[in-house]
Amino acid sequence: MITLMEMNEIEFKKYVDFMIPEYAREVVKNFDLTMEQALEESKMMIDGLFTDGLCTSGQYLFTIRDANSNEKIGILWYQLNTETKRAFLNHIYIDEPNRGKGYGYKTLEKFQHNLKEADIKSIGLSVFESNDDAYRIYKKLGYSTTRKDMEIIL
Repeated sequence: MITLMEMNEIEFKKYVDFMIPEYAREVVKNFDLTMEQALEESKMMIDGLFTDGLCTSGQYLFTIRDANSNEKIGILWYQLNTETKRAFLNHIYIDEPNRGKGYGYKTLEKFQHNLKEADIKSIGLSVFESNDDAYRIYKKLGYSTTRKDMEIIL
């Protein structure tokens, strides 16, 4: 149903240009920050995680494609620590027209299978409280809650 293709430099540039404001919008929705503050925080985060761009060690970015049509349907980004045998799912994004078709679930299944084959022992992730659809998929695939962050706005 899906294939994971390593991202190229052109796709990476487009992704970064998309990710900074996308993440900032989520930060604004979930925290008490202005869009200007959230954009600055988002840019600092991306710059810090991709110190060597697409070639940054430990960062893996893939374009999710439909196996039959080869149409791009989304993005998968994760970090890998081979010493601890742990992965962290930074971002899975299914393009709007392709949501609700099982692509997210199938991508996560493939992601988990690939990491298990590589002898990775666990996958961590964070999900915004407001992202009910993602939370349901993660629970269905067996992810458990290991931490809850809380905040009060004064």
